[in-house]
Amino acid sequence: MTTVRPAVGRPIEAAAVVDVGGAVTVGADPDLPARATRAAGLCAPALSMLLFGVLHVTAHRVHPVRDTLSDYALTRDGWLFGAAVLALAAGSALLLAPFAGPAARRTGRLRALAARVAFGAWCLGLTVLVAFPRDPVGAPATVAGDIHRLAAVAALCGLPVGALLTAVRHPGRCAGAVLVASAGCLLALLPFVAAYLVASPLRPAVGLLERAVSLGEVVVLLLTARLCRTGGEPSRGASPAADGGR
Repeated sequence: MTTVRPAVGRPIEAAAVVDVGGAVTVGADPDLPARATRAAGLCAPALSMLLFGVLHVTAHRVHPVRDTLSDYALTRDGWLFGAAVLALAAGSALLLAPFAGPAARRTGRLRALAARVAFGAWCLGLTVLVAFPRDPVGAPATVAGDIHRLAAVAALCGLPVGALLTAVRHPGRCAGAVLVASAGCLLALLPFVAAYLVASPLRPAVGLLERAVSLGEVVVLLLTARLCRTGGEPSRGASPAADGGR
């Protein structure tokens, strides 16, 4: 570590330690691992969106309105689909990890547990649907295809449910944005699930519905990650003591 004399009127960094003589010992930033984890968590969804964008350009056989995203796994560039989904799952795990710590303090134990289960369904569901590809259109149903469909629905439902449970007890604009985005995703899931699992007049547009829901889920992920990082914004007029006693 390096010992330096602070300049007059110059703020001392949080990682610095002042000794009796007024010298400042600058050490390693204790928040560096958390910032690195968060940066990696943000890069992973960005990479996922990039790979999906490439698939939309190269996989001409998949129609963006009629076909689901999982149809990309059945093309010659199917490995890009797997890489994109796994990157999103890994990034989600990194971004939502702080919820197990300070961000969960305002949430009741049962609600926190339910939120963790929901977030786990999102991350695990994304991984499972890559391991079990969907059945080709017109092909007989298989066990792997059924697992894929259930994993997809569990993942798409898990994230907004977990986000709602996380944000419901937090004040502030970020929590409000999480609530609105999560509720919007859950409402949009109703016509998609109906078109995806059962016969529905919206079946010809199932791919468009899924793309809209998936984009909304990424927005929910980023908003929830911000909420988990800050632990919620304090409401106006609330004292720290009252805030901690909830």
